[in-house]
Amino acid sequence: MQPIGAPCNPVAKEPGMTFPLPAAMTTDSGQPRRLGVELEFAGLDLETISTQVASLYGGRIIRDSRFSHRITDTRWGTFTAEIDTALLKDGSYLQLLERLGFNVHEPLHRERVDDLLARLAGTVVPHEIVTPPIPFVDIHELEALRAALQTGEALGTRASLFYAFGLHLNPEAASLRTEHLVAIMRAFLLLYDWLQVRGEINWARRISPYINEFPHAYRRLLLDPGYEPDQERLIADYLTHNPTRNRALDMLPLFCFLAGDQAVRDVPDADLVSPRPAFHYRLPNCRVDEADWTLASEWSGWVSVEWLAERPALMRHMVTAYLKRRPPSLSRVDQEWALETEAWLRE
Repeated sequence: MQPIGAPCNPVAKEPGMTFPLPAAMTTDSGQPRRLGVELEFAGLDLETISTQVASLYGGRIIRDSRFSHRITDTRWGTFTAEIDTALLKDGSYLQLLERLGFNVHEPLHRERVDDLLARLAGTVVPHEIVTPPIPFVDIHELEALRAALQTGEALGTRASLFYAFGLHLNPEAASLRTEHLVAIMRAFLLLYDWLQVRGEINWARRISPYINEFPHAYRRLLLDPGYEPDQERLIADYLTHNPTRNRALDMLPLFCFLAGDQAVRDVPDADLVSPRPAFHYRLPNCRVDEADWTLASEWSGWVSVEWLAERPALMRHMVTAYLKRRPPSLSRVDQEWALETEAWLRE
């Protein structure tokens, strides 16, 4: 049986596919599940980006700075559009310029500096759109934004060797029960190589620190059939092996939601972790400039993770095969396992 949204081939492209949906459409409390999306790209200025968002979804543009806009009062809440670097967004660059002798308090000087920095940053630093949490039943409407960015000639992951741009998906957890979180994490580890192959993850992103894979020791721990942690142990084990935000599946926002600051102790840049009851899936490329790329195709990879997590018997069989074939030192994409995974999913 093929999972919802799984492609016919691990590297197949599906420009015409519709937005797949997981089986669990509500949380344990009965509320509709929601998805937050972050798109990184270059080639467009903030004014154009904000105008496109407002034209599609309504709302009012608030220009907080030359580097950060909000589009408020849309149907789902507030979108943000910004140049993705804290140095520019928080104004820290002004202190540096002042030390160099620039009069940053002169409005004309400040405007010229801001304009120059915005144009220069746009060539190497991603612009980013962050959506509000959107109900699963509505997320297909984001394809209109993807199409508008493409028409506007936004530049995606593979447009330059320097563009390690990503698409981050933040699906709200169907349940916060520890056994459910463990099942999702196990399913992700089992599908990790398949997701890399089918998503054609860009080499620049793979060698960057932002989507590092889980250490082998942690993979073996999590996939051990006897591993049945409570919430406290699950979080403690995760931090022991992964004291970082830079994982292809970043669990820190969800763990921080469950356990507060204890879940980010000793984590660099812990102040950047936003607590929320959602997984932070950071693996996909953002190939927004490619005609055959869609949000639906990337989202379908996550739907496959949820599909597998709901099938414990299948996962047990896959875990047995996985643990037998993976040598301890392996740290590359396993093409053979990706193909084997495809066969498991078809069964």
